[in-house]
Amino acid sequence: MTSYKVNSYLNLLGKTPEYENLFSLAHQLYADQLIFSKLIPAQLAQHCVLSQTSNGRLTIMTENGAIASKLKQISPSVLLKLQELGWEVTSIQILVQAHNFAKNTKTLADKGYPKEKLKLSQTGKDCLSQLATTLPDSELKNTIQLFVKKHIND
Repeated sequence: MTSYKVNSYLNLLGKTPEYENLFSLAHQLYADQLIFSKLIPAQLAQHCVLSQTSNGRLTIMTENGAIASKLKQISPSVLLKLQELGWEVTSIQILVQAHNFAKNTKTLADKGYPKEKLKLSQTGKDCLSQLATTLPDSELKNTIQLFVKKHIND
């Protein structure tokens, strides 16, 4: 019921002369985002958003450097596809804007991971101890031994 009221209000607001251009631009950006999301792999689409198009340059904001790197690899083919669709784009700029995406990320608990501390099983402790005994003296051996010692009472 509440979303119906909000949508009705927004539809009415969008018809007023003061906000008509703003709502038109927002609808166009949303439509462009849908088109863009279909042109790139789904794994990338969920981690990037269109920003602006200015002087033939399309700006895309990404969540992290890995996504930006992958987008840069496929940007020539994406650019060609956009031009085939009639977009007046001659270049693509990719920006990493991690702080914009941080608000929308889920916590580990939201993703199904338990909140409580996981305990190391006795079998796990035994296997790690055996591994440590076969390793030469090294940082790895010391770290495994400290880890097992820390979880001795789990």
